[in-house]
Amino acid sequence: MYDPVYKDKIQKAFKIVDKTGALVPFTLNKVQERYLEEGTGRDCILKARQQGFSSLILAIFTYDFLMVENSLSVIVADIAGNASDLLDRVKLYLQSFEDRTGIKIPLKYNSKYELYNQQNRARYIIGTADNKDYGRSKTITNLHLSEFAFYPDPERLFAGVMQAVVPEGRVVIETTANGFNYFKDFWDRCEKKETNFNPLFFKASDFYSEEFLANKRKELGRMFPQEYPDSPMEAFLSSGSMYFDSEALRAYAGITKPPERVTAYV
Repeated sequence: MYDPVYKDKIQKAFKIVDKTGALVPFTLNKVQERYLEEGTGRDCILKARQQGFSSLILAIFTYDFLMVENSLSVIVADIAGNASDLLDRVKLYLQSFEDRTGIKIPLKYNSKYELYNQQNRARYIIGTADNKDYGRSKTITNLHLSEFAFYPDPERLFAGVMQAVVPEGRVVIETTANGFNYFKDFWDRCEKKETNFNPLFFKASDFYSEEFLANKRKELGRMFPQEYPDSPMEAFLSSGSMYFDSEALRAYAGITKPPERVTAYV
């Protein structure tokens, strides 16, 4: 569970652009609140589309950028366009903090990919997964691997950047599924407790209304489970490039049963 201070400060100090394009106070939705309750700081999040995880994780790291001396928060996006968008959201949080508190943040650096808080020497860096050795030479306090399943070489990047995270550092892997790839293997290992990451699945029906999902099902047809899965297996079977037909695999997955224990007599 995260310290309750994050929920309090994020909602009091930050603003966000909602789905209508309006600038509004950051009010946590039920999925974001659940993450703050269940997150451990070493989390592997598998999710449906557009549930607000990036916005929340960016806000948590932004709070540390403002309040924690010498902290280094690093976001790794799947592509450059998404990296720019993520940092723009951070800058909006900082602007809304200044507007609501009247406190001017002394930014020494304010570039396309980096922010530096001169008052507490905290840094905030956005990078992309195109650089497979990203983060190796840094000392990282907070790490967010955004859309991890879509990285060109997630295994190599993960192995390198994790060695740069301080022992008590926070690491959040957050992604939609992308078929049976390295992330699928990592997720399975998390579920088996073979890693120190906490697996958290957030299904579409935990966030979206039945009416919304019914409309999306009509709109997307067979692609619906990819965007709005209701189970981890459905997420993996419905996404990525599959050798076998994904609908057939989902059908078989629905009728299979766990093996029964059989006592052998000699």
